[in-house]
Amino acid sequence: MRRAAVLLVVLIIFLGGPSLSLAGSVPAPAGSSVSPPVPDPPGTDAEGFLPHGEYAFADEALGRWLYVSPTLRVDIARHSGTYGRRAVVWYVADVRFREGEAFRAFMANPKNPRVLERPEKIARDNDVVYAQNGDLFADRVYDRKLPGVIIRGGKILHEETYSRARAAVPPLDELALFPDGRIEMRVPGEMGAQGYLDAGARDVLAFGPILFRDRVKDARLPVSFTHREPRSAIGVAGPGHFVGIMVEGRNDRSAGAPLDFVADRLLEAGCHEAFTLDGGQTAAMVFMGRNVMDPGIYNGYQKARKQQDIIGIGHSKMVPYP
Repeated sequence: MRRAAVLLVVLIIFLGGPSLSLAGSVPAPAGSSVSPPVPDPPGTDAEGFLPHGEYAFADEALGRWLYVSPTLRVDIARHSGTYGRRAVVWYVADVRFREGEAFRAFMANPKNPRVLERPEKIARDNDVVYAQNGDLFADRVYDRKLPGVIIRGGKILHEETYSRARAAVPPLDELALFPDGRIEMRVPGEMGAQGYLDAGARDVLAFGPILFRDRVKDARLPVSFTHREPRSAIGVAGPGHFVGIMVEGRNDRSAGAPLDFVADRLLEAGCHEAFTLDGGQTAAMVFMGRNVMDPGIYNGYQKARKQQDIIGIGHSKMVPYP
């Protein structure tokens, strides 16, 4: 009976039936620890923002990064623990923002989406406070694979995608970024490219899967996303309150993690929906022009992969690093 139920879940996913959810979760990491918090700058209000000016703190050895302004607050902490008898290191970024701030895509070259660059350099070139990698759609275009619904700066670049939810890697689920700070998540077939533009989306990324909606995990997670890899995802805890996560992998101190692990950490952080960005050597979490994580080694390279753009928030010319 139990085997039949599992087979039914898989069949429904691949045959395009209604989305199912799994209630189970992976165990919390054993022996978890987190870097100690740093004090807020003087004068912050009850919500942790400054009335004027800006403040930045970065200490890689401590594992803590903090940026505060009147409209943006980014607090990044490094975590460590043991999962499945292997060490894992991950970063959680608590991002709170007010009117006037919003996540958006920043391209290496807005005039030519084929140009690729390191995520750190894209962030520095645009003075972005906080960023994560995006969907690396340029790689799929180069390999002549379905790119998914891709919109940048209000312009449709690609719209060839699946007609329904898939457990493929990537499934080409969609993350829409709006100028008012909202984000929306959908599976292929729920809304076309023009529909996103009509709704006011500025950027749409295609990767996924959606980790959970209404705090219920997506049924595809245990089907195709169980390998231990570097991971990148973003969750929504409330209006103006997002949580970014980055799991290190491919290095001596962290073996990476499956997506179930990522979903659980974002649920613990209070998110009600969450989306997977590209992982592996594409994964990057950038604070004021520097990748906070160790990208690991892949095919002899120890840097985050060059990519066509990042998603980020905030603008500052401060230089918190020595």
